[in-house]
Amino acid sequence: MPKISIITPTYNSGNTIHGTIEALLGQTFSDFEYIVIDGVSKDNTLDKIKSYIPRFEAKGVVVRIISESDKGVYDAMNKGIALAEGELVGITNSDDWYENNALEVMWNKFTDGKVNKSNSMIYGIERVWKDDRIFNVQRRGASFLSESVLPHSTFFVSKAVYDRFDAFDLSIRVLADYDFICRCASQGVDLEEIDVVISNFRLGGISSSYFDFYSDFYKIKYKYGFISDKKYKELKYVLKFKKLINKVLKKW
Repeated sequence: MPKISIITPTYNSGNTIHGTIEALLGQTFSDFEYIVIDGVSKDNTLDKIKSYIPRFEAKGVVVRIISESDKGVYDAMNKGIALAEGELVGITNSDDWYENNALEVMWNKFTDGKVNKSNSMIYGIERVWKDDRIFNVQRRGASFLSESVLPHSTFFVSKAVYDRFDAFDLSIRVLADYDFICRCASQGVDLEEIDVVISNFRLGGISSSYFDFYSDFYKIKYKYGFISDKKYKELKYVLKFKKLINKVLKKW
């Protein structure tokens, strides 16, 4: 059985998937499986992924590819999680990529004897890119849950945790990963931080929509008690007003 399962959801990712895959092939840790959940891509995504299989096999990595219709990226992630056989699960999108030592760093932390392997999520630093330049380097302290989000790309989650929870809530369109992390933390799952760059995230995905992002963000903050009912209503009103102004300005 592989020690780690890596999942990539794809849909028409032919122009970006090579970076994600090359980063996995360059890993210093090779005891992992690679699961691709494709939403029936119309471009050359599947052909590109399949062309890399011999290199994965040479590394001793099993690749599993599922291509079928889904209900969106979080549904694809849920399918991958259900198939995962590793003790530790990471998710990297088809336009993001891991640092070459990401899997080794995460596995070493997971097995250092200080982590509860059946009740932990490990996360590190995320480097954010925009137009092929570093836009930001995100570090998060213990209070990040109540202040901001940290996408799933830097999180490695114990499979035992995924087995106990229902993974991603499909009713949350943009920030189901943030909701999942908050849900787990609120029920006693340990969050283990590593001060190492783990993942690279490219701006431009689903969560880049300002209004959709903040609509989900405020809803989740309220759901888990980070803001009061009064504050939540105020934030929703402000967001609605900004959306209206934006709509008017676009017409002009």
